[in-house]
Amino acid sequence: MFCVYSADMAGPAKKLAAQVANSEREVSVEPAGEGCFRVIIDGQEHLVDARPLEGGSWSMLIDGKQWVADVEPGKDGDLLVEINGTSTAIKIIDPRRRMLAQAALRPKAQGGPETVRAPMPGRVVKVLAKAGERVTAGQGLVVIEAMKMENELRAPRDALVQSVQVKEGQAVEAQEPLVVIE
Repeated sequence: MFCVYSADMAGPAKKLAAQVANSEREVSVEPAGEGCFRVIIDGQEHLVDARPLEGGSWSMLIDGKQWVADVEPGKDGDLLVEINGTSTAIKIIDPRRRMLAQAALRPKAQGGPETVRAPMPGRVVKVLAKAGERVTAGQGLVVIEAMKMENELRAPRDALVQSVQVKEGQAVEAQEPLVVIE
């Protein structure tokens, strides 16, 4: 089978980043029918027909040229890909996970008011805490849906909820205040 891109067969695109050696590439993968994908790497579009073979290998037709790739998955999105005897380590980076990790690394206040902010744009699915309520470190405060995933934002420390700045169903932008604790 040879893929022909048709917008009516396309599904939602998944935006990722791929780190190859010391270079990071922006990647978008959009399903375009059974086994077919529209892949955009750093703005350059490719039509890919990918079929699994035995033992972790893949038969791929990329822009009309045939390749066989051996793919060994590692942990945390790492892949070892071998094509024609040449191996390349590739790390797949999910932007949503990157944003959550960066939010987790921000310095935590030891006391006094602290604002828990949205790590990315999304929609408030559930508010788990109320103003005046005591919360413990790690207790859920707000659940946000972003990029089709639900993320529970938790209290960074034991504290008193001073105010809740959002309501269920509300759209939020990255870094928008959600809850203030003290």
